[in-house]
Amino acid sequence: MSTTPFHIEPFRNCILVTLRGKWDMSTNIQYLAKLSDCLKTRKGRPFHLFVDMRSWQIPNSDTFNQIKAPIKLDRRSQLSETWLEDEATDADHIAEKFFSAPSIKLGFELERTQNISEFITLCEEKADNVVIDYVRTWIG
Repeated sequence: MSTTPFHIEPFRNCILVTLRGKWDMSTNIQYLAKLSDCLKTRKGRPFHLFVDMRSWQIPNSDTFNQIKAPIKLDRRSQLSETWLEDEATDADHIAEKFFSAPSIKLGFELERTQNISEFITLCEEKADNVVIDYVRTWIG
């Protein structure tokens, strides 16, 4: 992984994202810009998003929650999103903001788990064996 606390890796029909550490606004903006760039490379091809966010913490502050011009991500071709969390992950406010709002129409429901075996099973429902073999090594 690079020196940044995130890593985004397209792999076949999936995008694998690793998020770590305590973030600030600058880190979040960098991440969203890179994710946006990655989504553009999909050029409309359907994909699944698998996220390993164990020990990830993002600010839950009024300033952070009131971003005036949020980055719009083109997620029209996204088929699913699955999060692997742990007891240190602080992401409930992100899930509520981006997956519970009535204006968000993604065509799928967010899947969350703290269990690695369950995460693999959820991924198996969406990706082929080559991807799953890679996911097993990716999450360590």
